[in-house]
Amino acid sequence: MLYTLVLYALLVVGLGASIGFLTLHRPRRFFRTVEINASWWVIIVGLWYARSLVLLGIRGASPGPWWDVALSLGLLAAIDGLLLVRFFSYLRYLRDHPEDPSTAS
Repeated sequence: MLYTLVLYALLVVGLGASIGFLTLHRPRRFFRTVEINASWWVIIVGLWYARSLVLLGIRGASPGPWWDVALSLGLLAAIDGLLLVRFFSYLRYLRDHPEDPSTAS
């Protein structure tokens, strides 16, 4: 039960960071190299997290051996860390650059 709750928490935090970044970033041209580097990995991970949440809700989770639990939780925590760094660094960027360069005259 604790394993399932930790999985839910990690998936929700990661999905929230992914959606938050994409909401703030609002990518306009998805196929530019800059947008692919900035947004696509966040989109892919967000979709993967959403799928994982749905499957976790349907199937539940049963912990395997200790190394399997440690590896899965460690990888999820690491990816969550990357998503949170991306989200908060973009918030800092928006704070330091309040004017949108595309609307500047």
